[in-house]
Amino acid sequence: MSGIGQLSCPRESEPHALTVAGVIERFAPAYWERYGRRIPLDQRKALQAILQCRTPALGGHRYACGCGHEHHAFHSCNHRLCPRCGSADTQVWVRKQLGKLLPVPYYLVTFTLPSELRPVMLGNRQAMELLMSCSARALNELLADPARGCSFEHAGFFGVYQSWTQEMRFHPHVHYVVPAVGLDDRWKLKHPKSPKFLLHAQPLANRLRTLLANALHAQGLIRKELFWKLVKTNWNADLERAGNGENAIKYLGQYIRRSVISGHRILGVEGDLVRIRIKNRDTGDYECRSLDGVEFVRRFLLHALPERFHRIRYRGFLHARGKARLQWLQLLLEARLQPTPKPKSEPIPEREILCPRCGCPMRKIKKMPRAPPAHRGEHFLYAVAA
Repeated sequence: MSGIGQLSCPRESEPHALTVAGVIERFAPAYWERYGRRIPLDQRKALQAILQCRTPALGGHRYACGCGHEHHAFHSCNHRLCPRCGSADTQVWVRKQLGKLLPVPYYLVTFTLPSELRPVMLGNRQAMELLMSCSARALNELLADPARGCSFEHAGFFGVYQSWTQEMRFHPHVHYVVPAVGLDDRWKLKHPKSPKFLLHAQPLANRLRTLLANALHAQGLIRKELFWKLVKTNWNADLERAGNGENAIKYLGQYIRRSVISGHRILGVEGDLVRIRIKNRDTGDYECRSLDGVEFVRRFLLHALPERFHRIRYRGFLHARGKARLQWLQLLLEARLQPTPKPKSEPIPEREILCPRCGCPMRKIKKMPRAPPAHRGEHFLYAVAA
């Protein structure tokens, strides 16, 4: 069920109380009734976490105020797909990456897969790992090639896996933020031949096509017929200048721990339809789309990542093991070194909760444990073993 309606939509949405979690909770029973046991385990876990987030099922604490008012604060699920969780982690990640910026031009490189590979990638951790490793290898090889104008024996960049479009369709691609600087084999500073050019995009796409198609076929993830179709297909890569890198990092930050769609893009629910706001990439205008509620939930859950799959990958001198090369580059470029962050072991002060009635600080009076399994409503997970 694709978008079934379109109309003119204002640029700024009016305030409303609709939330992504609320829409999912409303249509989850109908979604389960339609798809049932065909739902993959990773999507079941994501759905269950979202439904339990900040509810008595996960436990929490009870707070009291001197005025007699009491307040219950329930725990978050911390699932990567949950629309309520992750914003604090995103801000920490962005600040950390901004501290690593070098005084050189930056580029944003995007690898997009052909549509034939989308069913292969969906929920397949092995295929997704190959995408990340092959795309990084393609970029690294071309940055090290003297014929391409860089000669970076030691390059550095990081990539972020993304899988959704404005309409929440499954569209896997990888973004890389690349500083236009590197080191040769003797750790001497290297810059591109042109200050306004890094690499051509099509050779990157062609190299990824060769590496990934061969890797998928070697692992038995695609058949020979699809392999030959892929090698004859034109793949897409995009490379654009990203200034000093700050905006590119902030742009990618929204994909780290934030949800597929935010609440302010949900314009309303009318019967079985959910109206969402999207931005037309071609015109730059904001438009409305109407989705069936069950289809909204289905598309949302398509982007649940497999367990142990890491969305962010660091390479070269931006990897944890490349810290010495990064510090050497900072010295060569006379970059301003950022202060060392505080150790993780240092206790974080607990957030003060104010009474909604009188505004005074409230005190914690009781810890509420998680609800017993039989009372958590985990029928989605239990059905897996049924």
